[in-house]
Amino acid sequence: MSPRKTRSKPTERRLARLNWMEMGEWVPGEIDTVLVPVGTLEAHGILSLGTDNEIPSRLGEAVAARVNALVAPAIPYGVTASLGALAGGTHIPTAPFTEYAAAVFTTLTHQGFRNVIALNGHGGNTAALSDAARRVHEQTGAYVAVFDWWRECQAIAEATLGVPGGHAGADETAAMLAIAPEQVFADLWDPSLAFEHRPSLTAYPTPGSLIYYAGKRSDPVLSPKKAREFWERVVEHVGELLEDLVVRWDREGYPAPRSRKAARASGNGGAGGANGHGSGPGTGHGTGHAPPRRTRK
Repeated sequence: MSPRKTRSKPTERRLARLNWMEMGEWVPGEIDTVLVPVGTLEAHGILSLGTDNEIPSRLGEAVAARVNALVAPAIPYGVTASLGALAGGTHIPTAPFTEYAAAVFTTLTHQGFRNVIALNGHGGNTAALSDAARRVHEQTGAYVAVFDWWRECQAIAEATLGVPGGHAGADETAAMLAIAPEQVFADLWDPSLAFEHRPSLTAYPTPGSLIYYAGKRSDPVLSPKKAREFWERVVEHVGELLEDLVVRWDREGYPAPRSRKAARASGNGGAGGANGHGSGPGTGHGTGHAPPRRTRK
C-alpha cells in the first residue's frame, strides 16, 4: 500500500469542501480551531431571509486563514420567536436548539478540534449558544466561544455609515451589499418597514422587519463604497479579535475542567480511539473529551 500524500497547508478553509483524508492530515496537528456560523431564516427588511446565515459564513471564510481555522457549514435555523410568524420565518424553540448546537460543538471536538468558535448572526440565538458553549466546555475540556459580530462592530457602523446598527439596519445592509449585493432588494425599501424596539413593549410577532433601538433609526445606507469600507473594517477587526483569543487560549493553557482531569487520573482519558481522546479501545470518542492541547514554540 502506498503512503498517503501529505500537504503542507490547506488552500480551502471550508470544512464541507475538504476530502476526509485532507482533514485527517490537518486536524488537529496543523489546525485545531473551527469556526461555526450560526444564524436563522427570518424577515430582514430589504435583505434576504438568509442574511443571518450569509454574514457569519462569509465572515468566517474571510478570517479563517488569519485565525488558522476551518469553517464548518452553518447552523441555518435558530431561535426566531419574535419574527417567526412573518413570511419565511423559522423558529426552533430554545431547548432543542441548545441541545442541537451543543451536539454540533461536541462532535467537532470528537474530530480533533480543541477550539470551537460560534460566529453568531442572530440575536435570538445568543443565550442558547452561550449555554451550549458552557456545557460543551465543562463536558469535553474544549475551549468554546460565542461571538456576536454586530455587537462588536457597532462603533464601526457609526464611524463608516453614520448611523447605529439594527436588525436589517444599516450595518447588516452594508455587509450584504459588500458580500452579496444580489440579496439586497433596494427597490423594496419603505421607511414604514422600520419599527422602534422599546423595553416597555413585548409583541409577538414584532410589527416591523427592520428594528432599531434607543430611538436611533438605522435605515439602510445604499452606498457600495461605504459598504466595502464597512466590511473591510469588520473583517480586520474581527480577525484581530479572534486571532488574539486563540493565541491567548494556546498561550495560557488554562486548566481542564474536573471531568477531564478525573478521566486522566483514572487512566482512561486519551487511551483509545484514532484521535487519542476516547476512553475505550478503538472507539474514537469515548467520553468525548477534547484531545490534549499541543505546545507551541
